[in-house]
Amino acid sequence: EAERICVGKHGTEHRLSQDEISALMVRKAREGLLVARLKGGDPFVFGRGGEEAQELVKAGIPFEVVPGVSAGHAVPAYAGIPVTHREFASSVSFVTAHEDPTKEVSLDRTQIAATTRNKVLFMGETRIRETIQELIKPGRDATTPAAVIRWGSLPNQLVASGTLADLASRAEGFRPPAVIVVGDVVKLRDELNWFERLPLFGKRIVITRARDQAGILREALEELGAAVIEIPTIEIR
Repeated sequence: EAERICVGKHGTEHRLSQDEISALMVRKAREGLLVARLKGGDPFVFGRGGEEAQELVKAGIPFEVVPGVSAGHAVPAYAGIPVTHREFASSVSFVTAHEDPTKEVSLDRTQIAATTRNKVLFMGETRIRETIQELIKPGRDATTPAAVIRWGSLPNQLVASGTLADLASRAEGFRPPAVIVVGDVVKLRDELNWFERLPLFGKRIVITRARDQAGILREALEELGAAVIEIPTIEIR
């Protein structure tokens, strides 16, 4: 019975601004409703959850945060890329490719490129060539392994892997949502790519049997990697 309001995502035509989203949350809460703000990944990791929570505090509205699983490590895991590994990386940087231009202090991307070898970049697929140049310019080896992962963890997951030198051309046409992984851990993908090797990965299967019979079959197909759509065309009485 819940009212569901889609506020859009970056790159979509019908998208509310951040101020409009915060105002909507406050307005609905003041109407006496229980409001759930759903986000992909973790709300406090490049999800602007902190900004929205601040607006609730200003309005005197109590809230709670349910932590999620950040796309920063979940998406690479579904592509067979561990963001840390004893042989390759003991640290990892999570970096946004888009900053608030009004901030007084911005990221020192030169320092980031020079220090941490393993990086996960959020929201960088729309400016991938510029992002890569920001990494290479301080002296990062252009042969460093890198990958772009789109629609991570879903049956239509798409991965382009290569090096910093050729990643932009390999990922031509990639649109959000996607993350970029840079570092030697990308070399493990060929060995650890478990998800895309599931027997039904990439398949879309429609189940037409009665709704109360479809659940078990759907679960079994999803475990094998399929995208399942339930369209009951029969009812048993």
